Amino acid sequence: MMKCISRTLSAAPVIAPAAIFVIIISALAAPTSALAGICAAQGGASVTVKLMDPQPKLVRSSNLRQINSKAKSHGLLKRGNMVLGLTQSEVGTSMSLKFSGLSRGNVTCLSINRVEASFGHRNLNVLVPREYARASCQYNTVLKHEMEHVRVNREGVRKYAVVLRHELERVLGRFNPRQVVSMRVGQADAKRMMERTVRNVTARFEKEINAQHALIDKPGGPYDASGACRNW
Repeated sequence: MMKCISRTLSAAPVIAPAAIFVIIISALAAPTSALAGICAAQGGASVTVKLMDPQPKLVRSSNLRQINSKAKSHGLLKRGNMVLGLTQSEVGTSMSLKFSGLSRGNVTCLSINRVEASFGHRNLNVLVPREYARASCQYNTVLKHEMEHVRVNREGVRKYAVVLRHELERVLGRFNPRQVVSMRVGQADAKRMMERTVRNVTARFEKEINAQHALIDKPGGPYDASGACRNW
């Protein structure tokens, strides 16, 4: 007898290349006092993270065979099992940095003025097979299960958007102000630091929500679909 399960399918997070907007204040003949001012710690630097948290979209265009084929292509289908539904999510990030800097002689100072980032779902789809009529036992059981995966995904991006803002603020505080070899090299270093922070936070997010998804899919758990309905 086939074991009926419902799985979540989470697409690998997509980290968009950071768009860098540069504002450079350059004064080659600036007096030493001006240079000291730009290299000193400055107030006003800011970090904002826009949360992307769309409502889930219910998709009824696929049949059981197509859903199982999709699950198999992502390594979610085990021998002897049948997938009854899927939650598809795509998590994306983007980031832009704005700088100010001053060069005099061999000394170049650079600060990040503003970090603007986004984090969250680009897509969040719930796939319920079209064979299951609305309000049927099968439909209600699969939808209830998948909405638990949706809850985990949405709570996760809300939590980690805040975590990302705090981590970016920490990096900005470490970077500002910085004496650099050149404006170009300094901007590249800042970009690498910020993008590494985004990758680390995204990895923490993935690890946490995947552990919660595994609990939802655990055989014999409160959301196990096996035996919930007379006919699958």
